[in-house]
Amino acid sequence: MSVNRLFETIYYLIEHKQTTAKELAEHFEVSTRTIYRDLDCLIVAGFPIYANQGAKGGIYIDSEFVLDKMTFSDDEQNQILMALQCIERLQDRDEAGLIDKMAALFNKNKLDWIEVDFTTWHHNNSQNEKFETIKKAIFEQKEIKFKYINSYGEKSQRCVFPNKLFFKANTWYLQGYCLQKNSYRVFRLTRIIELLTTSNYFQLEEIALPPKINKIPNLNTPRIKVILKFDKSIGSVVFDEFGDGVICEDTAGNYIVSSVVPDDYWLISFILSFGSKVEVIEPQDLKDKVIIEINKIKAVYKQT
Repeated sequence: MSVNRLFETIYYLIEHKQTTAKELAEHFEVSTRTIYRDLDCLIVAGFPIYANQGAKGGIYIDSEFVLDKMTFSDDEQNQILMALQCIERLQDRDEAGLIDKMAALFNKNKLDWIEVDFTTWHHNNSQNEKFETIKKAIFEQKEIKFKYINSYGEKSQRCVFPNKLFFKANTWYLQGYCLQKNSYRVFRLTRIIELLTTSNYFQLEEIALPPKINKIPNLNTPRIKVILKFDKSIGSVVFDEFGDGVICEDTAGNYIVSSVVPDDYWLISFILSFGSKVEVIEPQDLKDKVIIEINKIKAVYKQT
């Protein structure tokens, strides 16, 4: 459903006084079914739209209706404009015309305050393509299929009813109902490969209501408290990863991080990614696991 088209429909009805679903469908180049769905949304939202039967009948909006900017507070007007700009950045279609109209209606300057770039430093556009494919499947309520690589490198075929996309810890995730697990699961977009949209439709409310994100089984990895010491030369990276709330400096200027993190193989690989610039202070069990992995790496290079 296009937010732009909904507002354009209101303007069209105000300007033309009375019209028909067929005329609106031709004007917006959509089906009459889509027009009726749009009108239902507007009526539910409280817009005084009516229909008359007969030869001179049609669809019209109350003649006394005015789209008054005073309906919204100054703060609400700013929130509407910011929300529309977020929609524009997250979708592959241009909502600039709608933003311009609303900015003019509210007598506000349009600030180009947000930019979202899904590409990575590797210049790979697959992330953006995945996002668009999944977003479309969510709105069309279609099943998707893909292969998924878990944190242990294991591949599995998944059939999923997608529910929502969410952004957490610098990464996009998909929440959906997995037909293989018969429950809701969370999937990291970067680990999804061979993504396809099927022709199968679904209604999530007929299966099970989506749980809160933090209640999904495969997102509830056991967590442990760790204390890590990072060399002062990589301070910028430390703040990128943890934020200043869990970081302090020692007398030598090195950074001590005390945080609660997922206790899985990701933690080992994360620590090793800093090479000699990090030291595990606590817990001892984590120290031992890192040493074991270092010895495995040494063994690999001894064979070459």
